Amino acid sequence: MRHTAIIPIILLLLASCRGEQVTIDPTEEARRDSLALHVAVLPVMDCLPIYYAQRMGMFREEGLDVRLQEYSALMDADTALIRRRVELAYADVARVLERQGDSLPLRVVAGTNGRLTLLTARKKRIRALKHLSERMIALERLSAADYWSDEIMREAGLEQSAIYRPQVNDVKLRWTMLREQLVDGALLPEPYTTLAKSLGHSPLYTAADSVARWSCLAIRKETARDTMRSRQLKAFFRAYDRSVEVLNGKAGNADTLMQLWTKVYELPREVADSIVLPTFPHAALPEAQDADLAVQWLTKRERRIRKAARDSLFLGGFTGQNETKNGRRDGAKKSNRGRATN
Repeated sequence: MRHTAIIPIILLLLASCRGEQVTIDPTEEARRDSLALHVAVLPVMDCLPIYYAQRMGMFREEGLDVRLQEYSALMDADTALIRRRVELAYADVARVLERQGDSLPLRVVAGTNGRLTLLTARKKRIRALKHLSERMIALERLSAADYWSDEIMREAGLEQSAIYRPQVNDVKLRWTMLREQLVDGALLPEPYTTLAKSLGHSPLYTAADSVARWSCLAIRKETARDTMRSRQLKAFFRAYDRSVEVLNGKAGNADTLMQLWTKVYELPREVADSIVLPTFPHAALPEAQDADLAVQWLTKRERRIRKAARDSLFLGGFTGQNETKNGRRDGAKKSNRGRATN
């Protein structure tokens, strides 16, 4: 009987201790959240250095509290930036230019090396670019993917209107539509290119590394004017570059990478094992020619881009890499096109 009477007391004590552990002061949590650096990311290869730096505590070592907000579409990421849900976002130069406005000045602070591949559904038997006529190719409108769809048509000798281009902004949905044969093809980034090839979908065209490198990281202009945010961005890119160095040196923690591939990118383990990491660039501004190309292409698409928006697009001072006066990465070479894939 004595033991029976003690049990409720023990349970009450345990409940009390447990309650103390989970109690959070809402005011303090709100303060911490307001001081944190919120970053919009997508499950694409370009964002791997950010995910890796977060998992390995590199941001924390720089004294940063970084909160990653995950999206599956560029449109959602830049909307989060515009609506002040994040301070930094994975973006596209063409989209940043197109969404510029007097009341919404956005700035590109670093470029990445996003590469896109056109893959065709395995049961569609599309063997060459000329066979794309009257096919449905899923892509994200007003972005590098849209630009490359034009280039592919040009190389195939087809009219720009020869293909149907359903707007599928969500990269995971775009991949799913290809997998389920709901479209004839899709323009996809890594690691979805590797995933698609593992299931028999055919790579037909790979975009050039040095043309339309429009994937980038962007902020609002007001963020750059804030002293605290400016310090945070500099610390962010120091950690980012450390992450790049580790990944480029093939010294990344294997368990952490596998967790990212399977949990964040949702890859099967056997596909994750076959991923080949690219050489990630250190954080630096995109090339001036990339912005000029985006303006020219958007103009052809009948989008009016103000000269002032182009001239003020790039904002330096946050990364540690050398940048030339016109905002380009040193040493980059240009080629005109991508390549058809056999």
